[in-house]
Amino acid sequence: MILAMVGNLVAGAICFVETSQDPHDTEKFPKTFSAYSSLARTGPARSLYVYNLGLRPDFRGTDMARRLLSQLIGYGHRVGARWLVGDGRCPSYAGSQDDFPNKVRPDLAFRQTIDDWHRTGVMPSVTSITRDPLLRFYRRVLQCEFLHLAPSFLPQDISSGGFRVIFAVDLAR
Repeated sequence: MILAMVGNLVAGAICFVETSQDPHDTEKFPKTFSAYSSLARTGPARSLYVYNLGLRPDFRGTDMARRLLSQLIGYGHRVGARWLVGDGRCPSYAGSQDDFPNKVRPDLAFRQTIDDWHRTGVMPSVTSITRDPLLRFYRRVLQCEFLHLAPSFLPQDISSGGFRVIFAVDLAR
């Protein structure tokens, strides 16, 4: 875990696990968020699987998330990891729910993109995927590649339809 401190206040954190897994291997990739976020550390560190990036509400809209991600990338280089891997929420699928801090409207074209990807297994264009503001943020900040769609990854996430878009950053580039 990497913390962002402002004085004595934890302003944000990024939680991850070092794993020897290859994120491109969809057969071995964890099928649920519970499995993903509770992986045991394995070595050598081929990938850093990020399972939480959180900021206190008063630090959203600042560069804190970018700084945490930058620190994680530096850590990945130090331990010799090849991949930084994330599970991207896609709240444009159904729109933000009342109790969620991000106010994202449903995007019917984006929902159709995700439904088609799920039905056919054919990855859509980056332009179609990045209609979602959260996935667009990761693409813009990390220059990540989208790897695969994880259906029922977190069924409780109604705004994302339970889906996650798994993405990776090649730390060797």
